[in-house]
Amino acid sequence: MLDPRGRQMLLGSLRPPDGFRFDCAVGTTFSLDLIALLTAPLAFAMFDWQDDDGQLAADPSSARGDPLALLESLRRCADRIHIYCQAGQIKVPPANQRLLTYLEQSVIEVLPPAARAGRTGVFHPKVWALRFVDTADGTAVRYRLLCLTRNLTFDRSWDTVLVLEGDRSDRQKGIADNRSLAAFVGGLPGLAVRAAAMSPKAVADTALIADELRVVKWNLPESVDSVRFWPLGMDGKPSWPFGDRVDRLLVVSPFIAADFLTRIAAPNRAQFLVSRPESFREIEPSLLRDHWTCFTLEEGCEAIAGTEDPSDQPAASFSGLHAKLFVADTGWDAHVWTGSANATSAAFSGNVEFLVELIGKKSKLGVDATIGDGDNQPNLRSMLSPFSPEEHAVQPDADEQACEAMVDSIRQSLAAMSLELLIEPDGTDGKAYTTTLRSSGPLAVAQGATVRCRPAMLVGEARTLHAGGPIEARFGPHALQSVSSFVSFEVSARVGDAERTEAFVLNLPLVGAPSDRKERLLRDLLSDSRTLIRFLLMLLSDDPEKLLSELRQLTTTSEVNPAARGHDGLPLLEHMLASLHRCPEKLDQVHRLIEDLRKTPDGRSILPPELEAVWGPIEQVRHERVGSPVGGTQ
Repeated sequence: MLDPRGRQMLLGSLRPPDGFRFDCAVGTTFSLDLIALLTAPLAFAMFDWQDDDGQLAADPSSARGDPLALLESLRRCADRIHIYCQAGQIKVPPANQRLLTYLEQSVIEVLPPAARAGRTGVFHPKVWALRFVDTADGTAVRYRLLCLTRNLTFDRSWDTVLVLEGDRSDRQKGIADNRSLAAFVGGLPGLAVRAAAMSPKAVADTALIADELRVVKWNLPESVDSVRFWPLGMDGKPSWPFGDRVDRLLVVSPFIAADFLTRIAAPNRAQFLVSRPESFREIEPSLLRDHWTCFTLEEGCEAIAGTEDPSDQPAASFSGLHAKLFVADTGWDAHVWTGSANATSAAFSGNVEFLVELIGKKSKLGVDATIGDGDNQPNLRSMLSPFSPEEHAVQPDADEQACEAMVDSIRQSLAAMSLELLIEPDGTDGKAYTTTLRSSGPLAVAQGATVRCRPAMLVGEARTLHAGGPIEARFGPHALQSVSSFVSFEVSARVGDAERTEAFVLNLPLVGAPSDRKERLLRDLLSDSRTLIRFLLMLLSDDPEKLLSELRQLTTTSEVNPAARGHDGLPLLEHMLASLHRCPEKLDQVHRLIEDLRKTPDGRSILPPELEAVWGPIEQVRHERVGSPVGGTQ
């Protein structure tokens, strides 16, 4: 089942099934890269086609990416994607990425119950629940559950992903095995740090998904007889999903702790442990030698590297292995737990985590099937090298530990504070604004540490925040495009010879922001009538390769002969008429775009008279066919 030759990309896992369209999604992650989140709507809106070189046409991480494709995917889907992440673990984005405005309501920062009670713990699950409806009449509902071991970032590492699909049934009574999964999703809004700032759409979609998950009949993977869902830490109490009987045991985890290894181990039992060399070296060698056969990834595999902050070591570096897996042979059967939990006590005594347990025959799912060196089938063994414990464990530097703890404490304090952003016009022309970060309570900063901040869309305007009183930091004047709910913080600390600096983003409530901010941003992104027509062509296309060829030809022709620009409307009319005949739902996207542009004078200024003349009759025919105004969403 775990064949290293079988690769699964997150973008592909999000793509709607054939015959279905994306409706809404709830996702969870410990750390979050906002630019990585921008790619999710591409898959949902199916704007993830590739160019001749294999580059995604709208990839936000590429300088060649098509921003118009990304813009439309965000307009279609962003308000239906709800990502719950650990407060204070959002990566600082590029300052010029204005499209992040569309994600402000999608990101919900949370704190686990243990942290709220003053104990150690983080929000660490990596689960997606995706709702799709059929394209025929919208009555059939299909769910896809992704249980990952990776966060929503661009980190390159060896991870695992479990994909389950199932259809919503007509049962009135919930399926017992789904109860814990539904309760986990339904409990997410209660963890929000700033619950009052959650959009009504996020609350409603999360509740809908939680309710329907109770009656989903899952299609089980090959060789799997049954599944169980294990949310950990949602009640703030320790959890232990592992049964009493275990004949043989395999643990795969990038981070390990001696107390966990001692608790799960048993004498006179075959036990295998796969981890990173750095993690092994921090464990007392006698514990490893006496109880575990140890492996690490082959050196060639370790070359695929990235950086990520683990749940119980927030500042540690990371490369190579990031999968978490627990495999137990019990008689003729095997149990496989996969998900977010590392082999540490923190994962089972304070963190919020999520695991899925797969149960099947030992010959298919067991320890030998996973890392055995026989000739039966490909598995993880081909990627592993034996590891021999050294004579002594590596002792961590006390100053470095204290420095990391100071930075993390300040990060957690800021994440939990009551903060907001006041947006005010600067002048009377409505083009300049100021942003003021303010708090209702005092800022606590330990001696030896400093805190600086700036709105995430502004560069070079960081302010130092002073401890002892409420925060009030004013920025600007700046353009409306720089207004953002994302605020970047930088915390620096020094203990002895150790120094550490961490940067992160908080998503804060906006007070006084213009209500038409997105419409004005849309006008700014669609800089002129020609760009608008190109955007409309993209919305109506059902042949991405042909569309890209047409757009390249239009661009080349216009550069050679500016007079040719008057012919841009001809392919647009053809695409509109074709959509009216074959796929009239595409015209709903055009309707939404034109209506949004009509809301502002600047938006109306780029609507060509020729477009208005063509669009009116087409809109009327579309209205007559459906019997109601156009304007639905995909």
